[in-house]
Amino acid sequence: MSETSSKFHGQCYCGNVQVAVSGPAAVSGYCHCLDCRKWHGAPINAFSVWPSSSVNIEGETLMSEQSDASGRLSCRVCGGCVANLKPSLGMTVVYPMTLAGAEDSLTFEPSFHIFYGERVMDLADGLPKFVSLPPDFGGNGETIAEAEQTGWRA
Repeated sequence: MSETSSKFHGQCYCGNVQVAVSGPAAVSGYCHCLDCRKWHGAPINAFSVWPSSSVNIEGETLMSEQSDASGRLSCRVCGGCVANLKPSLGMTVVYPMTLAGAEDSLTFEPSFHIFYGERVMDLADGLPKFVSLPPDFGGNGETIAEAEQTGWRA
């Protein structure tokens, strides 16, 4: 089955929240913003974005009220990060790791890095590295040159 006609399923850490997405992701990448780093407790966040109409989330969730632009959903039972609702865009971010491990796991194919200007580590992976956002996402398209090697920033 090809990703263009597939459904991908996943769940939170404890399995209380089930997530299903249909069709290919509109875009996938890595985010380095402080909010994502704090939310995920990680130096980088992998993300994939779908039209909200292509995402189904079932189970008891809790939504962060930190920002009107981002409705970050977590499992009410285990606290696992599940998705990030973007109501003004009609899009939903589903974390690739939420969709990992099942037989129908999503193949994560990132296109770029966003908010690389806020990074805590360099990545030498050949992908474009936007200071904030690419032009198609409302940014100015400014990029940062790739470091010679991957590693924590001094």
